[in-house]
Amino acid sequence: MARQISVEVSELVKDLIIQVTGYQGGSESFNRVQKYFHEKLRKSDTMYFLNKTEVDKIMAGMAEKFNFHGFFSQSEALIEAYNNYITKNVPEYHLTSRLNVVKFLLCMSEKPTSKFLENPHEFQIQPQEKDEEINWSEYLMEGIEYSIPKIDESSDCSEISSITDDRYTPDYFEDNKTAPLVTITSCEKDVVMNLRANREELYNTIQHTWYNDTNFQDKPFSERREANIGMLWEKHLENQAMGLVVLKKSTVLSEYKVLREILWQLWETHTSTVFYFDGNIIKIRDNVTISSLRAGSFKNFLENQVVPYIHLLEFFRDFDKLFDIKNEECVTTVSQTYRSYNNSLQNLIRPLYLKLSQLEDKVREQETIYTLLNLSEDLEHFFEPIKLLKTIHDYVVIDFEKNQNIISATSLLTRLHDSLQFSTNKLDQDLRVTLYIESLYYYLNVVHSWFVKNDFNDYSNEFLITKSTDTGCDLNFVISDEICISDGLLKIMSTLVLKIGKNVHLLRLLKDFSLVNDREETIYEEFVRRVLEELCRLFNSDEKIFIDENFETTEEISYKFPVISSDDCSKPTEMDKLDNLVDTTDGFLMLAFEDYFKYDKEEVEPKKRSLFEKISSITKTFFPVSNFFEKIFCGILKERFTVSGLKVKNILMEEYLLEKEFRFMRHIFLFFDNLLFPFYRRFFMEVYAQNKNWGNDIWLTSHLQDIIMDIYPEFYEKCSVQIDENWKVCNDALEACNMISLQLDIPWPLNLIIIPSQIDMYKDVFHFILKIKWGLYTLNNLSFTDLEPRRQKDRINFKSHKSTIMKLKYLRFAFNNLLNSIHHYIFSFIFTKCLQKFELDFEEANDLSSIISSHADFINSSNRMVNEVKECGQIDRPFDSVTTCIKILKYMWENPLYATPERLYDIYKNYKRTFNIINPIISPTCLFDY
Repeated sequence: MARQISVEVSELVKDLIIQVTGYQGGSESFNRVQKYFHEKLRKSDTMYFLNKTEVDKIMAGMAEKFNFHGFFSQSEALIEAYNNYITKNVPEYHLTSRLNVVKFLLCMSEKPTSKFLENPHEFQIQPQEKDEEINWSEYLMEGIEYSIPKIDESSDCSEISSITDDRYTPDYFEDNKTAPLVTITSCEKDVVMNLRANREELYNTIQHTWYNDTNFQDKPFSERREANIGMLWEKHLENQAMGLVVLKKSTVLSEYKVLREILWQLWETHTSTVFYFDGNIIKIRDNVTISSLRAGSFKNFLENQVVPYIHLLEFFRDFDKLFDIKNEECVTTVSQTYRSYNNSLQNLIRPLYLKLSQLEDKVREQETIYTLLNLSEDLEHFFEPIKLLKTIHDYVVIDFEKNQNIISATSLLTRLHDSLQFSTNKLDQDLRVTLYIESLYYYLNVVHSWFVKNDFNDYSNEFLITKSTDTGCDLNFVISDEICISDGLLKIMSTLVLKIGKNVHLLRLLKDFSLVNDREETIYEEFVRRVLEELCRLFNSDEKIFIDENFETTEEISYKFPVISSDDCSKPTEMDKLDNLVDTTDGFLMLAFEDYFKYDKEEVEPKKRSLFEKISSITKTFFPVSNFFEKIFCGILKERFTVSGLKVKNILMEEYLLEKEFRFMRHIFLFFDNLLFPFYRRFFMEVYAQNKNWGNDIWLTSHLQDIIMDIYPEFYEKCSVQIDENWKVCNDALEACNMISLQLDIPWPLNLIIIPSQIDMYKDVFHFILKIKWGLYTLNNLSFTDLEPRRQKDRINFKSHKSTIMKLKYLRFAFNNLLNSIHHYIFSFIFTKCLQKFELDFEEANDLSSIISSHADFINSSNRMVNEVKECGQIDRPFDSVTTCIKILKYMWENPLYATPERLYDIYKNYKRTFNIINPIISPTCLFDY
């Protein structure tokens, strides 16, 4: 409670201040100290001490504190002043008052160690000039000449000359110039101390006797019961045992020392006074405590409040050691995605060590009361993100040493991405987002290297796209068969990235390097930037919040000398009155002596913040993570590399005539526009004429090239006709259709789009249509006049065979109608439908994959629908029965006697069966039945 200070006390305080400080009464310094003393006295209780022991302990503690902080001379001066003031012979009636004065000064003191550091020049000990010491030996021997007596060498004394040891040589034998002077010097030296250097040296020293000794008793200064529970408990046990049981004394440390040990253990586990190793696990020793706790309670407290944090940090340190690069093999054997994940993990843990370092500085300063309970609260707060990281780590990490790198990498990315949906709070989500983004570092860098540098280098074999072993293919990039892709971003990698990669690689092969840009950002850097921008948009935050701060905000020029501008002078003569000033308006002077006038500008590097710090500063709560990263990644790929597909298409169409190649193949394989009519008609004529050279492939190739060379001068030489080697023994036109085939050489790079399997499909359709053409050619060349008799006697039998002739004519019209229907269905429906879709898809195709897909869909669908007509879902192929019946019908047409009723009926029956099977396919709405 505040109280009024009496005039007597005020006068005594005034005298005390003058005696202690030496300030003059009424001065500013004196008034400041007096005001401080008065406020202290008003707010303090009455001080009255009769116990010198307690004051001695207080002074000893103050001196020890000075020594601890490196103020050795001040500590010594304090004890010396105290002993001089309170001597052993001081009377009892003066002792109480002097103790009160000392206690009063201690209460008035305010952070003496801090004052030393703030104003070290005020507390430095100045060396005192001492009286000159008289060198009495030199003074007394002054003016005395030294003489060396002559020694008879023959005498016994000559033995002295043989002694060469300096230990036996008298001083008076030495020359005066070399004789050592005996100087009485002081054993004490006054040293000007560098307080900051001493304190820094002390901070760097952590070893102490208590740190390695097996038993140490650090008794507290306080005699209060609460501060000595541990020791009192042991004394109580000893009294209860009465010497019958030998009790092992506990090592008692101060709370300060235990705090230091805990902080050191958090940095790196090791054996110390409190902690020891049981195998590889750090544990608490049994008989170690602090004075205010029993050993059991102390151990239980550390095991529950401290050891779990030590184990947690040790766990992450052990995980980090798995990625140490011991040799070159470690780089390729360990998944680089896991290495990126570990780097992100360590970046998130690193701020904790900074906080522990700051906490250790706070404990070392001992300026505030800091206990184990305070440490427990701080550690709980510090380790909140670390505990979340451990939970995330246990969920996403598998044993990557026992699994293939590609399985480990894709599993890690998939689990990290999935775990974003199960965040418990904002901090948890920020940690998961940071880990996921930074774990994508290797994958995105592989994509960047592949797209920008044309260097697909996955040396750790963990990227989901691999190079195929098929050496015959230039674009041998495929999805690995060892993984099952379920993650959204990885699906983009397996589809869009694969497409773009093939486009870019093909452009390099085509010698087109126009796609190479000068962007400074890699794909990963742009991905991170766009994620932050999108988060700023979601939370309406300023985008500058994630830009690294630069503290150099002013552009002021610093001059070495005083400067003035002539514009600031009201009169022209004012500049003449000022000496040693630089006129900044003199441009020539400022430019010529710029280095002499101005200080060099110091470049301040911008403060770099971690990705986690940027994300944490932007987000305010949860944000939707569904399809969040996929949209950003797709946007980057489309913006940067969509043009690659269009470039590929343009080059293939303009330089390699891809579209014209498609049209050429439709003309020669699919009989479009009936361009091959002269070729196959001449072929049928030669076969039916039984020309011996009908199967000459040179003649057939020449004939084919003559037909197409005017329309396709670029491709006709690449097309040829191939005949089976047994053609010379073949006289059947239908069999000849099976022997002939067209060969077409597809050059690179068009063979990347038109693959050999598709050429085989084209040939299958070609053979089927050629048989239809043969059937129509054969039926159309069956003339009715061939059935009329040419001689008179044959006309008598003509009437008897009139019914047979009518049936032959009927079958000719029937088969002709069936073949025309099939022909019309193929060309008017199948080819028209497939071609329209192909032209639309090809027009919309904007990359190599879509071009390949559009053509593959065209030929696959065309071949499938043609096969439906050819096979009709039957094993015996109804169309083969039609061609066989046509061949038999031609033979009966030329030989009416062979056309017996039974044979005609069999042909009619086959026709009815095939018609009922084929007609629903080619005319699904037609229900007419013969």
